Amino acid sequence: MDEIFDEFSAPGPLTVFSRRAMAAVFEVAVNDASDERANEFAAAAALDALDEVDRVEEALSVFRPTSALSRANLLAAEMNVRLDDELWEWLETALRLGDETRGAFDVASAPLWRAWGFARRDGEFPEPDKLARALALSGVRHLRLDEDARTLAFDEPGVELNFGAIGKGIALDCASRVLDDRGVGDYLVQGGQSGAIARGGRMNDDFRPRNVRPADATDAFELDEESGLTKRFGARKAVETDDEAVAAMLGLAGDAAPLARSESRAGVFGWTIGVSHPLAPDHRLGELWLRDRALATSGATYQFFWSGGKRYSHIIDPRTGYPASGVLSATALAPSGAEADALSTAFFVLGIEGSREICARRPEVSALLVVESEKSPGYEIVTLNLADDVWRPF
Repeated sequence: MDEIFDEFSAPGPLTVFSRRAMAAVFEVAVNDASDERANEFAAAAALDALDEVDRVEEALSVFRPTSALSRANLLAAEMNVRLDDELWEWLETALRLGDETRGAFDVASAPLWRAWGFARRDGEFPEPDKLARALALSGVRHLRLDEDARTLAFDEPGVELNFGAIGKGIALDCASRVLDDRGVGDYLVQGGQSGAIARGGRMNDDFRPRNVRPADATDAFELDEESGLTKRFGARKAVETDDEAVAAMLGLAGDAAPLARSESRAGVFGWTIGVSHPLAPDHRLGELWLRDRALATSGATYQFFWSGGKRYSHIIDPRTGYPASGVLSATALAPSGAEADALSTAFFVLGIEGSREICARRPEVSALLVVESEKSPGYEIVTLNLADDVWRPF
């Protein structure tokens, strides 16, 4: 078994299970328990949680012609397509979040994504007529929904759904639900390190607001090149990506008792996630403390292109058809992964005032924005609904 992570002298040993899905590495980190049967139980639950991620990708991937979403995109311009209950609920969630963000997040903006070349991960400035056509075909206004029959239709060919800005969050929710149902009380599930859901906390990892210089930090930090988000790990056991190997290693038993909930375990406080500067990823801006909620970050640290001397991000404002500008990265904290995922994209598009408006309506939602300073080339950090015991700047 290969060890992907080294061990470091930091509080709280944990075991991390990982699997590649949705063009990212999904990880489930659980605290090690003193009882071996509890460890076996948590391992089995973690593997089943990763299976849920695979299942969500199979349903939502636009790169798989057999997915339920690909089938709907193919047929909905010609007929009413019956969606299964789960896909219908995911679509309803996406539409609700689109309404909340006044169209800054739009699940039917795939034509714009394709026009700008980001479907090939090779951005380019589209010709004016191509962009105009893509903008005309984008938007949930083109969807024809029958709630009673749970059918979807498009009003013209070329309309397309894409759950790329919410799909990882949905997968995190489904994985988290498995762990919750099994009674695993302390865990962190991450999707590509640009999104996470936490329950309980790291064993003996006591987070308290304090001023810390980056040089003072002794933990291990790993950078996600898509989001600019970093994660902090303490001492860890090896990560294994092969299900059978993990089962053989741990000797999984079917009747193990679940882990105790974190409330009953002394010294369990939360999980810390480092936030890097989106344009200088070696420089960490601070740490977020995550417990019993979800987090997602949208940024253009690596996914962008230059045209005419201007830098264009891969995050497109579906209302204008052009890449969003002004925000360098946007992090959203919300009750669910789907909400955090969609809202981080919307916050990136909306900027400070639009994000402030959403956070004012929803006190359970928080935002951390890194924005271009008016005194270029500097930056500013703006926090909304973010308490001092959740955010620790450096």
